[in-house]
Amino acid sequence: MNNDVMEKDWFNFQEKIAEHFRSLGVQAETNKTIRGVRTEHDLDVYVTSKYLGTNIKWVIEAKYWQTKIPKEKVLALRTIVDDIGADKGFIISQVGFQSGAIEACQNTNIQLYTFEEFVTLSKNYIQNEILDTYVRRARLLHIRYFSHKKRIRKDYGLRGELGEVACFSGAWLLTTVFDVLEKART
Repeated sequence: MNNDVMEKDWFNFQEKIAEHFRSLGVQAETNKTIRGVRTEHDLDVYVTSKYLGTNIKWVIEAKYWQTKIPKEKVLALRTIVDDIGADKGFIISQVGFQSGAIEACQNTNIQLYTFEEFVTLSKNYIQNEILDTYVRRARLLHIRYFSHKKRIRKDYGLRGELGEVACFSGAWLLTTVFDVLEKART
C-alpha cells in the first residue's frame, strides 16, 4: 500500500472518529494544534464540551494501523494529556493493543478502544442515559397522576368508571410506559 493511500485511510479513520464524537453532542476537531505548558502538540482529534458548567477537554489519537498499538504510544499520549491539561486521552485503534499498552493505561486517564468497541460502548451509554431520563419523567408523571383525587382524574378524563368497556385509564398508560421502558433496557 503506498503512502498516499495509507494517509487517506488514516484521515478517513480520524474523521469517522470525530464524527462519532459529534453525534454524541460534543465538539470534535481534527488535525488541531494545541499549545501545552512545554510545547505545541498536533492532535488527531480534539474534543471539547461543557458538563455542569465545566469545560471538558479530551485528546484522541487515531491509530489506523495493521498492528496492535504498543506501550510507547500510551506513554506518549499520557505526556500530551498532562502537558495540555486535558481531562482524558483516548487511543482508538483499528485492530487493538499490545498487553504493555493495556497495562500502561491502568489507573490513568487514558482509555484504549477499537473503533467498534468505542461506538458500542458510547451508544449503549447514551441510550441508557436517555432511558434513565424517560424513567425519571415517567415517575414524576406517576406521582402527579396519583396526587389527584379519583374524582379529579375522572373529571379530566384520566380515569373511567370501573366496568366501562374501552375506557381510558391513566394508570394503565403509566404501567404500559414503565413496561416499555423496561423492555427497552434489555
